[in-house]
Amino acid sequence: MMRRAIDFAKMLRSTLLRRRQQARLRRWVAGRDAETAAAPAPLRRGKALYAAPIGASGKELLARLIERLGHDDFDYLIFVYDGCRFDEAIFSRCTFIHEPGIVYQYFKKYLTPERCAGYDYIVLGIEDVAIDDFCWRRFVAIMERNRLDMASPALSARSHSPHAIMFQQPGRVGRLVDVIEVFITVFDARAWPAFRALIEDDYNYWGWGYVQLAQAACGYKMGIVDCETITVTRPPTFKQECQDEMQRFLRRHAQFRRARFCTYGELQPVCPPLRRPLTHSPLNPDQQGMT
Repeated sequence: MMRRAIDFAKMLRSTLLRRRQQARLRRWVAGRDAETAAAPAPLRRGKALYAAPIGASGKELLARLIERLGHDDFDYLIFVYDGCRFDEAIFSRCTFIHEPGIVYQYFKKYLTPERCAGYDYIVLGIEDVAIDDFCWRRFVAIMERNRLDMASPALSARSHSPHAIMFQQPGRVGRLVDVIEVFITVFDARAWPAFRALIEDDYNYWGWGYVQLAQAACGYKMGIVDCETITVTRPPTFKQECQDEMQRFLRRHAQFRRARFCTYGELQPVCPPLRRPLTHSPLNPDQQGMT
């Protein structure tokens, strides 16, 4: 009986904290949107940088991703951690860095402001993600319409993830949220340096905890786009080292409010709605003029 009372008290506290976070974020985003409404749209160069650590187990999925997204809108920076070779033609226009390392070591070391300055968007990926029928130009149009700093497609029902907030909610364009897990995660390139500054130089290389502080520490407006999905093909690997280093990181940055894994608003649709192209092709009329 006592245990049930304790569990109920914890649940009630969590609910109250989440509702407080939602109210605070609604006030914050209303003020931010009012400030940015009159600002001119940024000049776009028309290119994104996709960066991901990939080994032999992720090679096939990377090939499918490149085939889907193409090279008109993307450059690819791939960190090869296990010596795998990428000699096939599909990879011929990618840049490969062969170096042992762990996920966020690469992001910190190589996604410098100088390297990223020539891009509109920085896209962080992982190797066990299937791209489904994801449409980049439709996704980025929604991102720009809502002036998001950080965004992600939702996860399909087939995905493996412990975070319910990431899964698709059918019938919605998308949601304003206070956290986004990194699977295929898109940053406005102007906002990327603030997140990169959070990444520690000498520990927490697996990156647990960074996204929990992204909204508060970086001042990000973040969204999950439900009308576009990806699939995480394997369950995550949990290591005590990851948990310990996350706690160390969060203690070090205790001045920032942590995410409550909550939704606090709706994303606005693109007007007029963009039809989904059948293929990724510069000749497809549905893709012309979209940025």
